[in-house]
Amino acid sequence: MNDYQSELGGASCPIFPKQGPRAVVLCDGPPPELPLLFYWLTGADLFVCADAAGHPYDDLPRMPDLVIGDFDSLSGRIIDGRDGPRYLRVDDQDTTDSEKALIYLAERGIQEAVLLGAVGWRLDHTIYNCQLLERFAGELRVCIAGPFADTVRIGAGESVSWSLAVGTRFSLLPLAGTARGVTMEGAEFPLLGDTLETGAFATVSNRVAVSPLLITVAGGSLLAAVDREPELQRGGSFGGR
Repeated sequence: MNDYQSELGGASCPIFPKQGPRAVVLCDGPPPELPLLFYWLTGADLFVCADAAGHPYDDLPRMPDLVIGDFDSLSGRIIDGRDGPRYLRVDDQDTTDSEKALIYLAERGIQEAVLLGAVGWRLDHTIYNCQLLERFAGELRVCIAGPFADTVRIGAGESVSWSLAVGTRFSLLPLAGTARGVTMEGAEFPLLGDTLETGAFATVSNRVAVSPLLITVAGGSLLAAVDREPELQRGGSFGGR
């Protein structure tokens, strides 16, 4: 059984269920398809656009509560009007616009953030956005919603149980150095207290064999990317020992 239920929206996402105040952040990368944006906005408490993301805003399914950034890419296109979004200019050049949005949310007690438009186009931006999951650990639960997969962080001492359809593809990658004591049950290629290191033993394109999928991390942290649709017919490409 797959617990992705479009009518309930992202608040019921099996790998990122809503547990507190949640914001959706639309980043200025490849724009998501509208059904995906609808999915995550359902149940969200706040909608934030980073700089030019989502412009023109009346084309979005919901008017942003806030547009934040240094506005370098939105220069000359800012819309002023009583029915438009609120703008917050932050001139700090040491942070990206996506990072500015997360800082704003964390300072105001928002506990969860979903980033859309955060992957693709430029590899450096994609990698940096993925590192934001580690950067804000302890302040915000963050999910990166890509075109085909959702990505979350699993930290030291955490255990997750995800109800996913058999055949769902997923990958686990060390997020900040070495991840130790990684146990994975319900997968086609399980793990039992293994160590995952950057550039070493790979856990890419594994598949769910039995639901729920159980993952535990003893030390370090993992980036877990999970496809939204199962792939029952395609051959495996999981990297073994």
